[in-house]
Amino acid sequence: MKNSWPTRFGLLVILAGSICLAGCASLPPRYTNNPPATVVYMVGSVDTAIKGYSTASANSSSPISTLTYPPSYYGGPVATDASGQIYVAVGIDPVDPLNLGNIFIYPPNSAGKATPSRTIDVNSNSVCALAVDPAGLLYVAINTGSAVDAPPPMVIVYSATASGPAIPLRTLQLTNVNPDVKDIAVDGSGNIYVAGVYRSTGNAIAVYPPTANGFSTPTRTITFGTSTVYGVAVDPVGDVYANVCLGCYGTDFAIEEFAPGANGDSTPINTINIPIGSGRRGASGGSVRLDGAGNIFTTMDFISYETVEHSIVVYGFGPSATGSAVPTVQITPTDWYNTFFAVN
Repeated sequence: MKNSWPTRFGLLVILAGSICLAGCASLPPRYTNNPPATVVYMVGSVDTAIKGYSTASANSSSPISTLTYPPSYYGGPVATDASGQIYVAVGIDPVDPLNLGNIFIYPPNSAGKATPSRTIDVNSNSVCALAVDPAGLLYVAINTGSAVDAPPPMVIVYSATASGPAIPLRTLQLTNVNPDVKDIAVDGSGNIYVAGVYRSTGNAIAVYPPTANGFSTPTRTITFGTSTVYGVAVDPVGDVYANVCLGCYGTDFAIEEFAPGANGDSTPINTINIPIGSGRRGASGGSVRLDGAGNIFTTMDFISYETVEHSIVVYGFGPSATGSAVPTVQITPTDWYNTFFAVN
């Protein structure tokens, strides 16, 4: 099950990050004053720690930092904000029926057995994605299951100072998503981008307004036809990036970039190919993330013909990457991970 974070429910893989290794003179103006990411945060296969990987070298397999949770906690989706704080959805094992899950917020560069600076009680172990907007608002996507009587998936929005049993600012009910949310992103104006399978349009990224609350209607929807969308990100000028299985025949993946305002069956303005390669019998995609320099991060989960084990690769592409561009960074962790990651 993709994006199911208790390890006992299934393991998946993560891909991430690129860096501007050759300098940033040719970057679009919106990125020239921002440093590239230096760390990719990934959730370990045993779900008890966040490991940080450097993007300073083209190839990496060893973490440069490890942040462990308190005893009995396991982790899921992760995110960072503009100040470098680390957000992670956590639950307790064995399950505590009085508190099914929290969001831990750690200070920048936390490592070892650091103590969270804040804890938000979301009371759910089905958090499937996190996002933080430039104002520090936290967006928590929750899948609620495929049972007939299950409530719809939702995106809960918390203030930048929320703590404990905080009351959300608003809750977006995703009644048209079936069965779950794949990924979310938020732009500088607070518009919410929700990637998933929709009853009315199939695989799509729906864009909801900043004030969306309750049973809201998207302002526009980017549709993908026979392709499957796994992840979504949006840059400072509104370009939308998606991790997509093209035609979803298990052979070709790509990062597709759409112009601001893209709606319906839009044609991408750029495509970066992600080949499965020889010796692999299958793959699934993951989230998309951007760093402050416009480098593009995504995740892939490869399965070979020779073994049932999953192969983990972390890819990164520069802001101007297109077509069959060679990744500028490739991270290959030595143990299994799920598909959650963040860049800082």
